[in-house]
Amino acid sequence: MLGVNSILGAGIFLTPGAVVKLAGPLAPIAYILAGAFAGVMAMVFATAARYVKTNGASYAYTSAAFGQRIGIYVGVTHAIVAAIAWGVLASLFVSTLLATAFPQQAWAQDTEIFSVKTLTFLIFVAVLLAINMFGNRAIKWANGTSTVAKVFALLVFIVGGVWIVVTTHVNNYGVSGSGGIYHPVPYALFGYIELGHGAAAGLILATIVALYAFTGFESIANAAEEMDQPDRTLPRAIPLTIVVVGAVYVLAVVVAMVLGSNRVVDSNDTVRLAAAIGNDAFRTIVVLGALVSMFGINVAASFGAPRLWTALSDSGTLPSRLSRKNRFGVPTVAFGITAGLALAFPLALRFDSVNLTGLAVIARFIQFIVVPIALIALARNRTADRAAAKRNPYTDMVLPITAVVISIALFVSFDYRTVLLTPQGSANYFSITLIVATFGVVPAMAYLYYYRTIRRRRRGYDLGGGPARWTADDHAGSRRLPRHCSASSATATRM
Repeated sequence: MLGVNSILGAGIFLTPGAVVKLAGPLAPIAYILAGAFAGVMAMVFATAARYVKTNGASYAYTSAAFGQRIGIYVGVTHAIVAAIAWGVLASLFVSTLLATAFPQQAWAQDTEIFSVKTLTFLIFVAVLLAINMFGNRAIKWANGTSTVAKVFALLVFIVGGVWIVVTTHVNNYGVSGSGGIYHPVPYALFGYIELGHGAAAGLILATIVALYAFTGFESIANAAEEMDQPDRTLPRAIPLTIVVVGAVYVLAVVVAMVLGSNRVVDSNDTVRLAAAIGNDAFRTIVVLGALVSMFGINVAASFGAPRLWTALSDSGTLPSRLSRKNRFGVPTVAFGITAGLALAFPLALRFDSVNLTGLAVIARFIQFIVVPIALIALARNRTADRAAAKRNPYTDMVLPITAVVISIALFVSFDYRTVLLTPQGSANYFSITLIVATFGVVPAMAYLYYYRTIRRRRRGYDLGGGPARWTADDHAGSRRLPRHCSASSATATRM
């Protein structure tokens, strides 16, 4: 249930149009391939949790395997990726809300920075901040409501769609927009080095888009420490989760394509899945279910994403002020940084849902490439508490190598022109600056702060002028302690 709730979300309501356009009749296979990759990666994360006996996260795994030099970068970029993911979810919710509430207006399609959509986005962030101030009870309510809504909407769509197909004998599976012919785009490395055309090229690119519908699998093993026998239950639960979610996705996409592939491809609606439905009442139920689902997921993202910054702050990687909370327990500084990034990326890409979902997937590939390599390193390390961990050549070597190969293949297959260029073909300097800042400048600042703090402590002075104290957390995952600091003194209380 945790896995289903983590994965099943807005993606299946939003991605079918782009996937069908790219893959044509092979669209269901794109979701199967995306699910297979998600299953491999989820197993990698679950296996890494066996060797790092804390709640699983890419930051913890890479720090334990390679030390803080790599751990800091993965941790900071993970926090940025979470902000991007929240921004994608928020922008899609706002677009869907405007299109549903004001169908006669063109606000949902507005791409200007100063627009009703941007104003609505800001109001929505303020609403999420207010919800966070009510604490975990409100978060729990939103998550529960979201789960019920999305499962109900998908079941209604699948069952109702099958009933329409059986009673009316409709079959538009092989019909797509603009003349009834699929037009898969050429396959090109990084979007620039063209290598070929055809169905295979479209299927690869469609798989990247379909993978957005499976994002969330990387969080299944995050609470491994609280699970009963995670080394036994996770390897069973994760494949079952992927199979269940994948089956629902494939059924939904097949039903949508049979009802109306052309409407799914040609629609400008955010909820592309509902575009296949001709009945207004039926379509409204699916759209409202998608809206409630997206709202609940946004609430969860607004709660979890800022906590990644506070976790880095609590470990001393980032300044302590990021962990400061108001009287309601909300980390306002971290929330502000996350909300700013969440707004910046949709604005940089002019609220383009296809490019935003693609960016949300590609931004995760730092974790998808580094974590499998970290797992191999952890499995080879037989020191300390990892010596007693049970090894398995398949999960410790075969799966992570497979994950790295597939991750690199998908990473080089993404068309980066969509985030580096404007629709007119000129350089998108806003987007380029944002990417360089968040994936280069911000991690560099984190390194400078961390190592500056280390140097200050090595000199024996804390910020108040007193003697510095060390903990094992100061060098979690590092190969050695400072020269003047013994192993016993590393257990002292950190300042």
